Amino acid sequence: MSDKKKEDSRWGTLIGGLITLGVGLTFLLSNLGILPDIGTIWPMFPIVVGISLIIGSFCKFKKSDTPEQTPD
Repeated sequence: MSDKKKEDSRWGTLIGGLITLGVGLTFLLSNLGILPDIGTIWPMFPIVVGISLIIGSFCKFKKSDTPEQTPD
């Protein structure tokens, strides 16, 4: 597997893990009474997913924008 594929796989795993962590924390905090009921804050989930996808695409764009260095 090329280095580019490995890097993309790591970003995907990181974003997926962060989303899962965020959803789990939201449910936990809701059950503990710290956050309001999930019914009122459910729109937060697609917003968080969208923001994470946008951030991920900017990170990929920024890295692909720089020229690759070849070893001498």
